[in-house]
This record gives sequence, C-alpha cells and structure tokens, in this order.
Amino acid sequence: MNWFLGLTFFCLVGSAYAQTWATLPKGVRALGYRNVTTSPIKSNFNQFRSETSLSTNFRVDAITLNQISGNILVPGQDIDATAYKELLVGEYGVNAQARANVHGFGFAYGLTDRVMLYTEIAYYNANVQARLQRTKGNNFKQVEDYLRTHGQTYSDKATAELLRRLVDVDERNVQSVVVNYYGYKPIGNWQGQGYGDMETGVMIKAIDKGTWGLQLYPGVVLPTGMKDDPDILQDIGFGDGQTDVFGEMGTGYIVNDNLSFGTRLRYTYQAPSKKQLRVPTERDFSLSSQKGTFNVKYGDKVNLMFNSTFAFNDWFSITPVYRYMYQTKSQYDSPFTAANGYLSYNSDKQEHQAQLTASISSIQPFLKKQFVLPAQINFNVVQTVSGKNVPKVGRFEIELRMIF
Repeated sequence: MNWFLGLTFFCLVGSAYAQTWATLPKGVRALGYRNVTTSPIKSNFNQFRSETSLSTNFRVDAITLNQISGNILVPGQDIDATAYKELLVGEYGVNAQARANVHGFGFAYGLTDRVMLYTEIAYYNANVQARLQRTKGNNFKQVEDYLRTHGQTYSDKATAELLRRLVDVDERNVQSVVVNYYGYKPIGNWQGQGYGDMETGVMIKAIDKGTWGLQLYPGVVLPTGMKDDPDILQDIGFGDGQTDVFGEMGTGYIVNDNLSFGTRLRYTYQAPSKKQLRVPTERDFSLSSQKGTFNVKYGDKVNLMFNSTFAFNDWFSITPVYRYMYQTKSQYDSPFTAANGYLSYNSDKQEHQAQLTASISSIQPFLKKQFVLPAQINFNVVQTVSGKNVPKVGRFEIELRMIF
C-alpha cells in the first residue's frame, strides 16, 4: 500500500508568508506542526479512472490445489484436461479500509535574506481493517457431472466421486492456504506507527519585485520511513525505500491587500534501488509464494499546485487550492522476466485534489507592530476528486506555524 505516502505534506513553512516566493530573513527561524486525519479509505481510482473497492481478489482452482500438493496431478492423464481447467474451489477478496492520523514537523532557518534551509518529517499512526470474504462459490457439481458424462478413464470416475464427497472450502480454509502455501502472515486488522521519509532542501528567493517573484527549491527526500512488508497483504508503508531528488519553483502575483495568486511546480527523480518483492506469476494476480530481489526504478513525479488567497483583513483569509500529481510508469529488473512486466504494467499514476484553507494569521499585524508574535493557524479540508491508480481519500488538517 505505498499509495499511503501521498498523505505526507510539503511546503509547511515555505508558504508561511502571503508571497509564494518569500523566504525567512537572515537568522530567523520557523517551526511548523501539522496534524492530518483521514476519512476511512475504502476505494481506489483504477486504471480507467473509475472508483473501485480497496481490495485484493484471488481465486482457488485446480491449478492452485495441484501446486499446493506438489503437482501430483497430470491434466489429461490423471484427470480430464477440460475438467482440470474448469474446476473452481472459489473466488475470494480481501476487503479493506484504512485510516490514519499523521503528525508532521517542519523547521526552517534563514541563512541569508534570500536563502533558507528547510527540513520536515512526519510520524504516522495507521490502522487497516481487513476481512477475507468469499465472492464466488465452487462448481464441484458441474465438474462432477461433466466427468461422469465425458470421463474416459478410471481416474475421471474416481475424481467425480471425490467431488461428490468433497466438503466446501470456506474462508478459514483459504486463510490457511494464504498462510501455509503462499507464506503471508494472516489476513486481518493491522496497526502500525513510525516515521515517514524525511525531506530537506534549500529555498532560494531568486526574484522579488514586490507584487510578484520567483522561488527556487532544490532538495532531497531521504528513505527514513518504514517500507511495505512483502509478507503482509494489508500493511502500509510509511516510506518507499529510496532517495529522491527534486527541484521546485514557486511564483505568484499580489493583486492588492485582499487578493493574491500563487503556483508551485515540482519535478521529482526517484533513484533506483534494490527491493525484496513477491514474484507475481500472472499480470492480474498479485499473490505469490516466491520472493525475489528486484532493481526498482519508481516513475518520476510531477506535482503542480494553483491557489488564490482572499484576505478579509490582516487576520483572516481563505485559500482554495487545486493540486495535480502525475507519476510515470515504474521499471523493474530481475531474473524474473515475466514478473518484471507484470509489476511495471499499469504502474503510472495521476491524482487531482481540491483543497480549501481557512487561515488565522498574526504575521501582518506583527509586521505592523500590532501584535507581539508572528504565527499562523490553518484549517485545511482536502479531497481527492479523481485520478488513476490512487486512493480516494479525504482529510482534515490543522497547521500551526511560528516564526521567531
């Protein structure tokens, strides 16, 4: 569930001023804290940009049973080939929903009046509720009838009799298959806590014309977060396990004391890394009993943001925000040639988010010497409205920023 990394935040302190391009003055420090609470995450936007349930689906058939037993059946010899192909024990799904509470911390320091250092990190508390559910029953009776009608050998008749006596396989039996054959930990509720990846960089005020300007922001994301566990189907990774390098720029225009506009654009290069992953045997079937080492190059990302701020006065303002994210297809390299293609297939992502922010700020009153402390509190409501291969999630955020 690496999509969960999208809950982390950026530009916590960098947007503490009305100007998108502003930096802290020399010697001035800023602290930022953000608390993020998500709504229950129950669905994804799939490759067709349609909303689908957040679940993993799989089937148990004759091929699966034969593999579990050590491939003791030879289709066409021990059992009719058509019956072997059609036999179904059942289809199952792991229905899941996730929820999280995230605490983010940021610090910035003005090296000069135009350059400041910036670091942020988040601490996650996540909970996933997962339940194994049967979505389709067996076809023992149909295959039994086929074997009695078309069976040619003694083995076919014996298999038909076995199917007549065979007890239905319920969710408990399938849980045993998931654990004992595939080697995963039991499917059920999961809870985890830990730090995410840490971001640090330098913000440079390249242009400042008073009513408009330009900020440049190069930086890196360090792999300090907990990675996704290949042995747990329902866990959440708080980091993706490799170093990222990004470049960002921000610009904007101040119309008057009550209205301003801003935009930010970021390009992120995700460096290749080695990862221990499950080796899929089919493109649309994720369960696998084998693990392997892959050289993984996650797709590069583009983040784009537009906002407009309307200030009622020096203290209160509202800011509608639009965010867009696009990630190119990921690449996998390993001795498992077919698996490389399965993992890479349909791995690109897109996301559109709408945000509304209400702000209470004492920064302007402080600059006018009307208040003793420069600080800001933001209340953010964020919703993913559409996308591709990303979760549909809403979140509520409270931010506190202090400058000293």
